[in-house]
Amino acid sequence: KQWYQRRVRGDELDADSQADETYTLTTVKSLEGAVEQLISFFGMQPCERTERTTEGKSSHILLLAGQYKDGVECLIKTKIVYDGAVNMKVSARSADPSLNELLVSSI
Repeated sequence: KQWYQRRVRGDELDADSQADETYTLTTVKSLEGAVEQLISFFGMQPCERTERTTEGKSSHILLLAGQYKDGVECLIKTKIVYDGAVNMKVSARSADPSLNELLVSSI
């Protein structure tokens, strides 16, 4: 959590340290289902209690933080919208641009 807070406050990484991708998940039927699957898929820890969705809402932001190979710290921010299908924008930030690309393209 400390690493996440440092990135949000100080924004220590430049724009090249982020990769983004947009997806539609046709097999997931709810925000809750999308959140559960993303946490499991990435194997990272939710931040700021974003693993909890609010009933009746059609959108949600999931924040995940973790470490990958060689101790590289990474943050994933996923903006999820449910309108009959789950649409989401996944953003990955770390000091390793190739890791960012790998994470957002792995879904």
